[in-house]
Amino acid sequence: MKEYFRKNENRIIWLVTMITLLIACSPLITRYCINGHDIDYHLLRIESLKEGILMGKPFLKINVLFFGGAGYASSLFYPDFLLYIPALLRVMGVSIGASYHIFIFLCFLLSYLSMYYSVSRMMGSKYAGLISAVIMSLCQYHLDDIYVRSAVGEYTAFIFLPLLFYGIYNLLYEDMDKPWLLGAGFGGVLLCHTTSFVMCLLFAFVACILKIKVFKNRRVFLRLLATALITAGISAFYWLPVMEQLLSASFYVSTPWIEPHTEAVRFVKVFYNKFPSLGIIPVILCVPRILIKKADGNKKLLEFADYLMIAGFLFTFLATDLFPWQRLERFLSFIQFPWRFFIMSSVLFSMAAGIILYVISRRFARDSHDIPMESGVCVIVLIMCAIAAYANLSQNDQGYYDYSDDYYDYKPYTANVIGGEWLPDTVLSKETLVSESERLTAADGSLIDFKRVKNTIEAEIDRDSDFIDIPFIYYKGYEAFLEEGGKLTKLSISNEGNNGFIRAKLEPGMRGKLTVRYAGTTAQLISKLLTLISMLIFIIYLILSYRNKKGLRGDK
Repeated sequence: MKEYFRKNENRIIWLVTMITLLIACSPLITRYCINGHDIDYHLLRIESLKEGILMGKPFLKINVLFFGGAGYASSLFYPDFLLYIPALLRVMGVSIGASYHIFIFLCFLLSYLSMYYSVSRMMGSKYAGLISAVIMSLCQYHLDDIYVRSAVGEYTAFIFLPLLFYGIYNLLYEDMDKPWLLGAGFGGVLLCHTTSFVMCLLFAFVACILKIKVFKNRRVFLRLLATALITAGISAFYWLPVMEQLLSASFYVSTPWIEPHTEAVRFVKVFYNKFPSLGIIPVILCVPRILIKKADGNKKLLEFADYLMIAGFLFTFLATDLFPWQRLERFLSFIQFPWRFFIMSSVLFSMAAGIILYVISRRFARDSHDIPMESGVCVIVLIMCAIAAYANLSQNDQGYYDYSDDYYDYKPYTANVIGGEWLPDTVLSKETLVSESERLTAADGSLIDFKRVKNTIEAEIDRDSDFIDIPFIYYKGYEAFLEEGGKLTKLSISNEGNNGFIRAKLEPGMRGKLTVRYAGTTAQLISKLLTLISMLIFIIYLILSYRNKKGLRGDK
């Protein structure tokens, strides 16, 4: 029997993996598109990226499809690097619904593989990684993030969180001999969901304080510093332009549109099987920790599992109405919805459960190669998670919608920006932006004919006017030129236009062809250079590390 399991170990792993992914992805098996809370906005982001690719400008910071062409800085404030997957599928002619569902499947797969890799390498056991991957993939909040909320930023962060926590373990217990783990984890989470990134910084800071002695090792400290600098450099293309915009203007995000205390979860509902909740399975599967009295050879792993569980309970507490949100929400308003802390709890408990259950299985194994015991634990975990997932998915009443490929040709649908956090506060009415996007106005209120060419507005100015209000929402980085008789004059522009639009100032007698486009800023150019230089340094590091390891193997 043991020989059978030993020979078929990989088959068992593949079978468990396929069953898990089939359960997780079962709602995707339809021609219609899932219809979560934020789906309209994220599909609009994908369509905007598709339009940018088709016009030969795939990396535009201002998405011109939004608000009927008035533009919105979605790609500036939200990193899109994973959303290029469904955008490219749309370019190839795949339908809106199908491209989004393929993207979700890939996110499930990548997050599963990330957790499997992280825990299996940490524990030195494929089965430990399998247990954690199954739990996280089918846990309540992960499924809710995808099928109830359609929260792209959060569910893509699930891909990198296991690597980040493995990187913290590697930092605290293994002299940070794999610095890329922490870099990939933090960098990936930052480029998926900024709020989750802040949560991860909090966890990492507390973990490092608890194990402050680690930094007596000068090599570890230098590795951490180098990793932080390289990660910051590679991700500079995202965070540096964001900082520039926030310093240059005020946005809706500065005025919270929701009070977190109103969204805090009642403690008694934390473990319900209906959104918003954490679910009970990841927590239950950590309970066997009380059966482990002696650490034996697993002291470091069990200590880290304890850290994970304690952090999981603390993040869960932050999501509930037991936390004094009314007193402290002015400092934490960026979280908007306290139940977002469940993303951390879900991954923390899933990773801790994998460690604990594997140690337990080894305790009760008859010998050191008792593979049936390990595979049996995996099957039990899969059954429990499958039952909970079925109960959860059956509660989902969001339904489906049949998005046609020309859905966003109807301009009112291009205004689906949820709270519109990244609209400048000079926009007094976001509801009228779509209708006003058809108006290029002179100082006397008269309308001027214009046309949109890619991300550019062009118009012929044939009358005197002190200024022209141009139907682009103002963000730092726009430029306006007037061409007359072969002479090109750069115009002074501001955010003083009607409802937050660009206002270009004209001198008396100015005539000619007006051209307005988003050209970017010097800071954006610098950020790209920082990213390229940092990537080059990282590649050189990888090459040198590979040569060093190869040389050591050759010496042996």
